[in-house]
Amino acid sequence: MPGVKLTTQAYCKMLLHGAKYPHCAVNGLLVAEKQKPRKDHLPLGGPGAPHTLFVDCIPLFHGTLALAPMLEVALTLSVLRLLGVCQS
Repeated sequence: MPGVKLTTQAYCKMLLHGAKYPHCAVNGLLVAEKQKPRKDHLPLGGPGAPHTLFVDCIPLFHGTLALAPMLEVALTLSVLRLLGVCQS
């Protein structure tokens, strides 16, 4: 299984959004840069193993977990790919 990495910005946004609203359910989107497919196959777990780098977290809601309207807006990002959802 490929590894997952977070930038400091993505990690801090997730953590701080949850800390700001500890009394509510919070959720957001994790986005990653589009990566070019690689032809070389490196062993999993090695230093050059493939991984997903989440570059940002987009906080959406606190208090409700309905995603439809804000998800459509967030998916209009052209340079980034939605690859995860964070909830706490």
